[in-house]
Amino acid sequence: MHLPGPFDIVRVVEMEGAFRAPEFLFPEATEEAVRASKVATDPRFYNAETHKLVMSFHTLVIKTPRHNILVDTCIGNDKERPELLDWHQRTGPFLADLATAGVPAESIDFVLCTHLHADHVGWNTKLFDGRWVPTFPNAKYLMARTEVEHWNEVRKTSDKPANHRSWDDSVQPILDAGQALVIDSDYEIEHGIHLIPAPGHTPGNVILHVSDGKERAYLIGDTIHHPLQIEHPDWSSSFCSDPNLSRVTRKEFLNTVAETDSLVMPAHFGTPTAVRITGDSTGYNFETVEKS
Repeated sequence: MHLPGPFDIVRVVEMEGAFRAPEFLFPEATEEAVRASKVATDPRFYNAETHKLVMSFHTLVIKTPRHNILVDTCIGNDKERPELLDWHQRTGPFLADLATAGVPAESIDFVLCTHLHADHVGWNTKLFDGRWVPTFPNAKYLMARTEVEHWNEVRKTSDKPANHRSWDDSVQPILDAGQALVIDSDYEIEHGIHLIPAPGHTPGNVILHVSDGKERAYLIGDTIHHPLQIEHPDWSSSFCSDPNLSRVTRKEFLNTVAETDSLVMPAHFGTPTAVRITGDSTGYNFETVEKS
């Protein structure tokens, strides 16, 4: 699926559908508040019958004249995730779907992980001959230094595997292969494409700013998980390492992009994924945008 915006932005979905009840993701999301929201009237984002949020797990590839830049690598195949059965030992066609979309694994120049949660690093690696090897053989994998240092410390100090084992099978093999670039949180990939620090969801969470001089888009990872958080920006997720900082970052971002025509592309918004933010700090809304 091709998205609107600068350059050619391609979306490849690994998994999409009714996922979890809102209160699983947002502790403050009572059923009454959710059903009273504008989002609840839109079946693309909320399944009223099951009271579940519709969410997507997808990757976005920016195709510029110079580079193919893949943002977030979803869940992955063959990963041991027994605590999350819909992520456990998957055997999906993600790599074939990438190739069908015109961006086979060999064509990727950069892989950006907006943060290092398990559902954003899974396809960093694939299982080959019993070993985890880089999925994108010609790519440099960009990881924010603050993020790497944080999870490396968690790994060292916790008696549990970091991030559902994803450090061991999806991050460390990239570091060992010498394909990682551990970068500052404002790193510029090429002119018009640079990172913006967005801490809160995780300490080193980043947003990718993309502009070709005519249009502007922000690929925001989990800075906003679901459209409910546009209507309720105070709602941080259960998986935010610092819910208060996440709230501040989200509100600052919404204030920056509201009424600017900038496209916003989160990591988990269902089809069509791209939105424009309207309103102001007294109340935000959004409109979906599809490729014309």
